[in-house]
Amino acid sequence: MTADERQAQALPTFPSLATETLPRQVARAIIGSILVGHFKPDEKLPAAADLAREFDVSRPVIREALKIVSTLGMVTSRQGRYSRVAGRASWHELAPELVAARLEVGAIEDIITDSLELRRVIETEAAALAAQRATDDDLSALQLELNALSEAAETDAYMAHDVAFHDAILRATHNALFLQLIDQMREVLVLTRSVSVTARRDRVAQSREGHEAIFEAIRARSPEQARKAMADHLGWAERVNVKDFRLAHSTDNVAAVVAGDARRSRSATGIQPQDESARPATRVEVVNARRPRR
Repeated sequence: MTADERQAQALPTFPSLATETLPRQVARAIIGSILVGHFKPDEKLPAAADLAREFDVSRPVIREALKIVSTLGMVTSRQGRYSRVAGRASWHELAPELVAARLEVGAIEDIITDSLELRRVIETEAAALAAQRATDDDLSALQLELNALSEAAETDAYMAHDVAFHDAILRATHNALFLQLIDQMREVLVLTRSVSVTARRDRVAQSREGHEAIFEAIRARSPEQARKAMADHLGWAERVNVKDFRLAHSTDNVAAVVAGDARRSRSATGIQPQDESARPATRVEVVNARRPRR
């Protein structure tokens, strides 16, 4: 796998509006509205007719969009009645669509701490298991990624090999159920790695020291030392990078960037916003500032 391929796996991607179906575009906007708090748990969403006018689409499109949001556990609907926002406990937080939507609108504060804690639990124990179970091939794979980290000249390449190094440790546990669980949680792990992976050149040297300590402990077959080295490395990465990540993905910052993108998109496609004075006074907000395309 090339560095570019690893990087593509490391960061979530979004289908362009040109390739998304109309119901999915509307669903993304509704999901974003819920995530940023425009609609609270147990609150009714506007009627389908109001939503259809707000998004300038047909009612069947709204019904399909609500079905998509419902599959994520975010709304409950009854035939012929209003849809309600479900409590967060019922949301499918591991769903790739929901994780990607959080990053898109900057709604990460209510999951970032849980996600980082989850990663610490998983990866510290994985390092200990790898110290006990890693084969020669596993150690070679870890050494390969460690060497690549030392040679990486570009930030993106460093990030890709950083993620690949941690993935190699997970594979070295040789626990089939554990690996399946990790696969199901991949999007959440992507989120936490987006937070803690070192992207700034002035932090690379210290980051590399942390990776080397983990590798040496695994190669020395010392589970306790591997567990400690991983905990120390993740703790350092979170302390130095979480603030930067939060600033870059804050709701205000993301909204400003997306609004600019939306203006460019409407200019290129000829789509114009509706006359605000003629719109019905619903509470629906297209949080990514994009209107679905007909």
